[in-house]
Amino acid sequence: MESTAGLLAVARRLRGAGHEAWAVGGAVRDRLLGEIPGDWDVATDAPPARVQELFASTHPVGIEHGTVGVREAGEAIEVTTFRADVATDGRHAEVRFGVSLDEDLARRDFTINAIAWDPLSGQLRDPFGGRLDLERRVLCAVGDPDRRFPEDYLRVLRAFRFAARFDLAYDATTREALARHGAGLARLSGERVRDELTKTFAQCRLASRALEEWQMTGAMARLLPEVAVCFGVEQNRFHADDVGTHTLLVVDRIHPRQPFLRLVALLHDIGKAPTRERNPATGDWTFPLHDRVGAELARQIMERLRFSSREAERAVHLVRVHMDMFPPDASNAAVRRWVRRVGEENVWDLYRLHTADWLGNRNRGHERPLREYFERVRAVLAAGHALRVADLAIGGEELIALGLTPGPLFGEVLATALERVIEDPSLNTREALLSLVRDELLPARAGGASR
Repeated sequence: MESTAGLLAVARRLRGAGHEAWAVGGAVRDRLLGEIPGDWDVATDAPPARVQELFASTHPVGIEHGTVGVREAGEAIEVTTFRADVATDGRHAEVRFGVSLDEDLARRDFTINAIAWDPLSGQLRDPFGGRLDLERRVLCAVGDPDRRFPEDYLRVLRAFRFAARFDLAYDATTREALARHGAGLARLSGERVRDELTKTFAQCRLASRALEEWQMTGAMARLLPEVAVCFGVEQNRFHADDVGTHTLLVVDRIHPRQPFLRLVALLHDIGKAPTRERNPATGDWTFPLHDRVGAELARQIMERLRFSSREAERAVHLVRVHMDMFPPDASNAAVRRWVRRVGEENVWDLYRLHTADWLGNRNRGHERPLREYFERVRAVLAAGHALRVADLAIGGEELIALGLTPGPLFGEVLATALERVIEDPSLNTREALLSLVRDELLPARAGGASR
């Protein structure tokens, strides 16, 4: 098993001072699976204060729980004192130090995460059979699962993620306990649910496998009820699957390297359940304004899960415009207006979302050729025409020279000028725009004001 210079340096320093030093956690598991590990974590019998004494560069990551961040050989490594849980409320645990490595491993969630490795000798410590469970592809709680899950209900969601990420079957007792402890998920903070959902999108090629567990166990109904109600909602003749099933297929068609866009895919059709109605002419289902309704529901979810305002606005906008597309015979000006409407920065995310939506529809034969549409967008963007006010050949300085006082009128005049330039890019010269503003826009506004 490979190690890094930073991990070796930390282990040698601790061992040289008479302390134990074991690599633990996900990095050990991933290496055993032949994957590239993430950040290394080290468990030791040294108290936090002693760790701070031994290393020149440290910072308290979670010192009340025994964790000290150490920087060695240019690498950040978390060093945590052996500990055992004293009490927990399902979200937070009180811990005590002065325990053994095996006692420390006993407090972990699943056997595959309860393996320790000595980077200096190569010895493995595996008191709960985690390595065998990895070989058997089984997810098993450490000890009694009816104790493990109430210690931290996030472990229920973590179980779904690990099973999906590593293609694991559930140990029978673990599976039964998962179903019993779903109600505790309501105690989790929005931030922790957000982070776990993001990890699921980023780590699982088939995130749908984890999300199906969310749905089957009731976790979805407790945490994302707006998504849960989409399952069983029949669509129109153009779709083979109900809204929820189709949604998970769309999520899987977006690459894990784009977890945020996978989140948007999860939310893109949540407006369908509350807007579904029969078309009296055809008898088929229709979903009027589901993009707008979905955008408002997406806003509530993003706020509930404590995403940043910037992330929330972006997700809401993408849900709102996911049905927006110019017609096949659109002029270049219409394509430019579309880019202006959806935002140049969102064009390729929309292309990926549209493509995933198409691929996630098992009745997709009717769909229009997306590549041709977006080749038109690519050509329009490559032309370099103005699509934002900042792209105009004039700005505030020129408007002041024409006698305007800075204020709201600035924005109105420039926005109108941009609309004209989007229609006719040849107008985007200083001379043409000054003439447009002086001879048309300002007189028109003055006339409107006099009336």
